[in-house]
Amino acid sequence: MPRFFIDIRDQTGFVKDEEGAIYPHIEDALDEAKASARDLVQQYMDNKIPLGSSCVEVRDVQGRTVASLTVAELLEHPVHPAFKNQCSDDARPGHR
Repeated sequence: MPRFFIDIRDQTGFVKDEEGAIYPHIEDALDEAKASARDLVQQYMDNKIPLGSSCVEVRDVQGRTVASLTVAELLEHPVHPAFKNQCSDDARPGHR
C-alpha cells in the first residue's frame, strides 16, 4: 500500500510530515488532508493566520505534491472542496 505525507504550509512557514502514513488509496490520504485542514481552522482563526494562504499538501514517497487544499477552500466548499496540484494554483472553475 502507498505511503503519503500530509504537510502544512502557511504564512509562518512549512511543517513537513516526516513519518507519513500508509493509505489503501489516494482518496484516503485526501480525506486525511481534509480532516487536517478542518483541525487548523480554529487554531488559525485564534492566531489571525489568513486562511487563504494556509494550505495542506499531500506528498508521495518520491516527494512530489500530489494534491493541495487551502483551508479557505474547505470552508467555502466543505462537502466537495477543490484540490489543486499546488497551493499557489487557482481553484478549479466553479470554486471561487
